[in-house]
Amino acid sequence: MKKITQIALTALLFVGITANAQTQLKKGSVTYSMTMPGATEEMAAMGESTITVHFDEKTQATDMSMMGGMMLMKTIIPNENKNNSKMTMEVMGMKYEISDIGEQAKNANNGIGNIDNATEVVYDKKDTKEILGFKCYKATLGMLDGSKNIFYITDAIAPQATDANAKVKLSGYPLEMTMKTEQGDMVIKATKFSKDIPADAFKVGEGFTKVTMEEFQKQMGGM
Repeated sequence: MKKITQIALTALLFVGITANAQTQLKKGSVTYSMTMPGATEEMAAMGESTITVHFDEKTQATDMSMMGGMMLMKTIIPNENKNNSKMTMEVMGMKYEISDIGEQAKNANNGIGNIDNATEVVYDKKDTKEILGFKCYKATLGMLDGSKNIFYITDAIAPQATDANAKVKLSGYPLEMTMKTEQGDMVIKATKFSKDIPADAFKVGEGFTKVTMEEFQKQMGGM
């Protein structure tokens, strides 16, 4: 379970933290599918996961469903102050709200896949594809660990929000990402876009127990 949780945090924090709500499209939802081709048997057990990013001008929220809905994760991130971010997780019938997600976001997975830790980006606007009606072009990101992540980005949605000190800032919004992880390639591709968002997109539901990430990991046996 530890690897599954690590993969979930990598995907959820990467997609949620870097999405920028101040776009040409100022309100909407993007749904992605996440797969891991050629993954280990443990990772393959996750099946296909779904990630949905909701955004308006002030807030962005990311919902993730894994293992056929057995593991549900959510982040709610204010654009101006990520330290006030919230995260919830539902797993094995238990519901937790993790209070220190702002700090966790800064250190997510030691930078694997996180654009704030990219060292360079190379664009190829001749390599294009259409995703959900948006024209996208290729961006290759060189990462701190020496790996290369392949994105297809669109200029129809504003660039990702990155740390002020980050070396790399994407010129567009990613609708397809292939990222290297210790468990194999992670492919995240947009499957649906909507200009509408659910009324409860930026709210934490009822029945969640507030814990720190350390307390949560102890509760789950260090998973």
